[in-house]
Amino acid sequence: MSDNNFLDKIFPKKYDFYSMLLNQSKTNYEIIDSLDNWIKVKGESDDLLNKKKEADNIRFQLEHDLVEAFATPFDRQDLYSISVAMNKISDCSISIFKTIKALNIEADSTIIEMTSLLSQGALELSDAILILEKKPDECQSRIAKIRIAQQSMEDIYISGLAELFTNNDSITILKYKEVYDVLKEAAILLGDTVDIYHRICVRMI
Repeated sequence: MSDNNFLDKIFPKKYDFYSMLLNQSKTNYEIIDSLDNWIKVKGESDDLLNKKKEADNIRFQLEHDLVEAFATPFDRQDLYSISVAMNKISDCSISIFKTIKALNIEADSTIIEMTSLLSQGALELSDAILILEKKPDECQSRIAKIRIAQQSMEDIYISGLAELFTNNDSITILKYKEVYDVLKEAAILLGDTVDIYHRICVRMI
């Protein structure tokens, strides 16, 4: 056994999981914000895809360190779950981007408003994770803002569908509904993520 392995058993390496989660949440927001900007101006998309690769690398490193870590700052399962949940939101964002491009459609008001709210919710989530370590008792106000964004997305989804189905072109309906549905899934995943976050906060207070 090497001296390093012996010392590791006595003094286990510490991992900064708070920073990892914060970096992942910030990158997650940057992905969605890039999607929001792309939808509005249809500019370059390289930043969107590059940010997704960065977010994946952060998540893979967190998962690796989670296996190696002797101890974690809060429940190990919650730490893993919130990281996975954030990753699923960014996966949805890439899916929205690819679907709009593949179907060659212009974003309507429903897509624009839902994406903007998703970006807002992701920013609030990143701000919430920022205070997790030192101010978990202040999480409630952050959670409320995220839930408002989520509920607003679902309300817009319903009103958008109602308007969409007044269209006489069935192909147009199918194309736009495909994008609406992925945005709704992202809203649900945002809700799932904030539920995990809330559980972490409750256990820490």
